[in-house]
Amino acid sequence: MARDEYVPRYEYERLESEYRRLLRRYEELETYKEELERLVSKAKAPPLDIGFIVEKLEDGAVVNVNGALKVLPYGLLSDEEVRNLREGQYVFIGHIPDKKSPTGFTVGITRAYNKMVDLIVGEVEEIRCEGDEWISEISTGRGQNKIYKKLSEEERKALKEGMKVGMIPMTFDIKRRYVTREFSKYEVTKSPGVSFNDIGGLREVKKELIRSIILPMFNPDDYSKYGEHSRRILMYGPPGCGKTMCAKALATALPNCEFVKVGAGELFSMWLGESERNVRLVFKTANEKLESGENDYGVIFFDEIDALAQERGMYVGSSGAPERVTGQLLDILEGFYDLHPHLTVIGATNRLHLIDSALRSRFDKIIEVPKPDKEAAFSIARIYARKVPMDALLVEELGDVAAAQNYLVEEIVDYMYTDDIVETEIGTIRRRDSVTGRFIAQMFYYARDRALEERTIFMLKKGIVGRTDIAEIWVREGLDGVLDVEERALELSKKYRSPSEIGVTLEHLKEGFNRFLKRRAEEMIAAGYHKKLEEDTGMHF
Repeated sequence: MARDEYVPRYEYERLESEYRRLLRRYEELETYKEELERLVSKAKAPPLDIGFIVEKLEDGAVVNVNGALKVLPYGLLSDEEVRNLREGQYVFIGHIPDKKSPTGFTVGITRAYNKMVDLIVGEVEEIRCEGDEWISEISTGRGQNKIYKKLSEEERKALKEGMKVGMIPMTFDIKRRYVTREFSKYEVTKSPGVSFNDIGGLREVKKELIRSIILPMFNPDDYSKYGEHSRRILMYGPPGCGKTMCAKALATALPNCEFVKVGAGELFSMWLGESERNVRLVFKTANEKLESGENDYGVIFFDEIDALAQERGMYVGSSGAPERVTGQLLDILEGFYDLHPHLTVIGATNRLHLIDSALRSRFDKIIEVPKPDKEAAFSIARIYARKVPMDALLVEELGDVAAAQNYLVEEIVDYMYTDDIVETEIGTIRRRDSVTGRFIAQMFYYARDRALEERTIFMLKKGIVGRTDIAEIWVREGLDGVLDVEERALELSKKYRSPSEIGVTLEHLKEGFNRFLKRRAEEMIAAGYHKKLEEDTGMHF
């Protein structure tokens, strides 16, 4: 037994050496384990900060951290996450293992965040060439500070004045371009669809517009040789007499013409310099569309231009925006800016005397759009009489629809054009002096609506209803009592056999005229387009 337990000395020494080697290895592993746990704990610690990518590099990225630019390695990001990183995207920044020191740490990108930085939105006000460089002047709306940015060749071709851009904060790199319609806040229509035949009366106004704009299109050689034809026209007259309709009719008559209607509310802005820039933009955009071939002709119509360009010096305590807009219009109409030969500028006003005298002289023609006389009223009324349903009983009595229309026109015009006095809160006026083209249209539309209302009431009483769901709501809410359907339907059934027989009558027209008479009379008095009546004081000499 003792012989078997004998261990040679050399074997003992070998085992002792192996033991010491394993012990040292164990101690090294324990130390490595502690260091690894420390590294893992530090790597899992919350991020030190957050920033956004300014520029992607091959091994890292330029990151904006609290306003300072730092080049940081991608760190713990996978290859796919690196590929999906975008400029302007937020990233978390923390401790990552240092590749140069296995036991050390460095600062890098630990995780990508799915949020983007808010871009600074600005508007390109001007692009100009300075030597061999192109410079853009960008307004961000922050006081009067502007950004002056040098453009690359690609940016120069992509940017246009008036375009909105999105820029990365601090570096102002343009990352987005917002293409908007420059005239989005104005009324813009291609061929408005109003014909000169739709306008009653105003024969002299139509003649002047045709002479100024249409005739030179047939004979461009002679007109260009012996004098430029007029493309700057100012129309004045009472409200509601057809100034806007005449401008739209002109635009409709021109081939591939865009009509832009501009008012004071769309141009004026609270920001310094913004109002006159809006004026420039209106003309600049119209010019560009003509030069590019998108439009063949253009009409810019300034409605109520007296509100845009009042006599300078009238409002000393104002912000100065009206005077700056007036000055900008003077420069444009004087020829300081080149206008396309196919661009027509028309202004309209109810108060000619309020327009700046210098601006009035910039218009080649000043055309009066008068109130309709009785003959013109016949012409206007005939146009609208053809657009409303005729009463079947009236047609049967007079023989045909045309005779019924003529009867209504003659009777209502005679009814309107009397010397009766209309008393209002702001003054008195003769009835005939309150009549305008808009008033006649409003009267006929009121009569049409009344006739259609009676048709529908008759249909409800007869049970001729296509929409059962609407009929249920009508009964449930008790709406028939609001319009006195029972009583009115009974009266209508005594006169008509079917709803289609109901149409416009003289009573409807008179009712419409009397309903709106005082309102129109006040409008004419306020605008100053009426004859002051002589007051009878009872004193006679």
